Amino acid sequence: MANKRKPSRHNQEKLLFVLMGFIIIGLVVSGYFLFAKKILPEITAQQKSDNRNATAGQTQQADTNAQEEFIPAEEAHTLRVYFGHRGKDILAPEERRVRKRAMLIAQARQIVETLLEGPGSSTLYQLIPEGTTLRGLFFESGVFTVDLSKEFAAVNNLGAAEQVLCVYSLVNSLTELDSRAKVRFLINGSETTSDSGHVDISQNLTRNDNLLLSES
Repeated sequence: MANKRKPSRHNQEKLLFVLMGFIIIGLVVSGYFLFAKKILPEITAQQKSDNRNATAGQTQQADTNAQEEFIPAEEAHTLRVYFGHRGKDILAPEERRVRKRAMLIAQARQIVETLLEGPGSSTLYQLIPEGTTLRGLFFESGVFTVDLSKEFAAVNNLGAAEQVLCVYSLVNSLTELDSRAKVRFLINGSETTSDSGHVDISQNLTRNDNLLLSES
């Protein structure tokens, strides 16, 4: 009788281990589906929400800092630059209060960099091709030489009106410093060709007040 009980007990223990194995597997599978379908989406959604809030907070903080920047009157200077006017083939002015620069070339750099930043008013729009940067700027014998990055070459892909406005947004903005000055363009350090677009930017260009929005 003793010999017959041992296999029976062994089978019971084996069955118990099998049942425990199934229970453990079931718990693992259930836990995985619970994590994948409920917990993980909630964590991901929370992370996205946190990222959006952080980005919004940084943008708001940057805007606040810009608005709160105090420039003493004796150090302040107002730049007048020109952007495209929405719905019209015309240039419209926008004024920016910035720190005064003593040297003419430094003021000219401020103007070009402000144009590259784009307008603050919703009625105006950026004319200069996206991604364009200022490589260099020089002034000699009454001529501003503006060296822009290769992205500016996309100006030749614009329509006739937009190309004219784009070029003269720079010309008219720079000649706010000296209405008699001329503006010459380089693209990535190189001269341009005369047949590359609707405006011959291989020549020294002068101010064109006919493109400006009438302020009367």
